[in-house]
Amino acid sequence: MDLTWPAKFFAVALTFFAPLASLIYVIVFLLIVDAITSIYYQMKMAGRGLPTVRQRFKASTQVIESGKLRRTLEKMFFYFLMIIVFYTFDVYVIKVKPVSAAEIHTFSITNLAAVLICMVELTSIASNVSKITANPVFDRIVKLFQKKVDKKFEIDEDHENK
Repeated sequence: MDLTWPAKFFAVALTFFAPLASLIYVIVFLLIVDAITSIYYQMKMAGRGLPTVRQRFKASTQVIESGKLRRTLEKMFFYFLMIIVFYTFDVYVIKVKPVSAAEIHTFSITNLAAVLICMVELTSIASNVSKITANPVFDRIVKLFQKKVDKKFEIDEDHENK
């Protein structure tokens, strides 16, 4: 079977980045959940105080804007771009396969970036859920986790602010 050069290039690229599939699925899932919780909270707030159900519904549907959706898509694109760049760096410079089961415990920039991206999205989701439910338990969990991280890495907030 004779493939054109773009088809061959795409096949090679797809094969190279195939190990990142599960990582990308997790990031996409977190971005979707973050978008859903954010939209739900904004819809809930938009309809607050209006007298009729129809007015509340109309106000709540107006919060979904293409600009906000574009930001989510941009965020998704740049998350993927950074994961791909870091993966390439790990494979060719550090010489580890960061997503393989054998190398998962070694240092890799890909794994570090994935953890940080997931933590940002989980924090955002927790904040949205806390606002939706009017229960600060998720915010407290995030703050408790932040304190543990700060203590583990000996991060001094007073020193950073100076």
